[in-house]
Amino acid sequence: MRSLQPGRVAVIGGGPAGAHCARRLGEGGVQVTLFEHRTRFEKPCGGGIPGRGLTRYPFLDDARLPARLLRQCTLIAPSGRECNITLTEPLYILRRGDLHERLLARARESGVTVRQERVTRSRATTQTPGAGRPAWTLDTIDADGRGETRGPFDFLVAADGAAGGTWRRLGVAHPADRPSQGIGYYLPGLPEEKVVLRFHAALRGYLWVFPRLDHASVGICAPLGDRPARQLRSLVDSFLTERYGGGWRNGAVCYAALIPDAPLRSMAGRLQGDAWAVIGDAANTVDPLTREGIYYALVSADLLADALLSGRPDDYAVQWTDRIGREFSRAARHAGGFYGARFLERLVALCAGSPAIRQVMSDLIAGRQPYVGLRRRLLRAAPAVAWDLVAGRLKPSHDS
Repeated sequence: MRSLQPGRVAVIGGGPAGAHCARRLGEGGVQVTLFEHRTRFEKPCGGGIPGRGLTRYPFLDDARLPARLLRQCTLIAPSGRECNITLTEPLYILRRGDLHERLLARARESGVTVRQERVTRSRATTQTPGAGRPAWTLDTIDADGRGETRGPFDFLVAADGAAGGTWRRLGVAHPADRPSQGIGYYLPGLPEEKVVLRFHAALRGYLWVFPRLDHASVGICAPLGDRPARQLRSLVDSFLTERYGGGWRNGAVCYAALIPDAPLRSMAGRLQGDAWAVIGDAANTVDPLTREGIYYALVSADLLADALLSGRPDDYAVQWTDRIGREFSRAARHAGGFYGARFLERLVALCAGSPAIRQVMSDLIAGRQPYVGLRRRLLRAAPAVAWDLVAGRLKPSHDS
């Protein structure tokens, strides 16, 4: 196993994964340079943090991060049947731009050098004397178009997302089938106070309404190539008009984005190599069903920081697989069944009539219910569901 004593580290990408990893390394005495060309940015559904995120990362509950707490979620089956769920733990909604600025500020506070530059090329140039490892040199461009050469660095962290170029330049072949595409709108003043998730038949994804502090994000996601983009946008337009009337177009801002899909196969060998590693969205560290990514981005950053600070970088891939990979692979293998119309109709019907099933779903949204063990818990809830049926509180679905 290779060893690495803390030295000079370059982190490319200042989102949650990159900024948090940089801060952890800076606190540990590592000389870190973080490259992030953006100042503020939004993401289609970014900014929602489940309950376990606030428990593990209490620094997110910060007066400098204005938040909105969402306590209701509506599930809509392909037939149009609806179910309302009161969330035991609210979703904590932040402006992504606020989160971005705060995480970068925390990185600076730990001694990290933050450069507002875009990395255009990364290359292993020389050998670190006596270590046999590559030393990295980066070519960058700043906001005024001036080019610079930065380095050398002893270790390279790729944290510039699913659409970033760093992991491609490193030759990483992702094992996921393909990324998902997210298409939708930012809508100011949309009259909605809860998360809405609308499922469609034969769509391996869902449509969402995600209220933010000053607007709502409405969109739809599906694996890239499953359906034409114009068809997905048509589903969003029809849903908005049916639910909110024709005025929703006022002030609407269109967006499109790539959303990483969790891997079906092992990420071992794709998470790191000789003096480099990928974290966050760049490592497909996104929940395969809910597409929630901020919590997992922070976890992946912790795993890499722990490995580097201990001088055992190879521990990162092992810990990622143990703490994240097995859970994701299991969920990814069952994603097709989860998005099947028959299953979704039954799920929404059961949620509508059974408090026990609604609690399971609430815990799943809060991140408290792992996919490993989910089937067993649903089976344990079956007696409560049966009682609801006998008592007449759970009406059989006529739409299935």
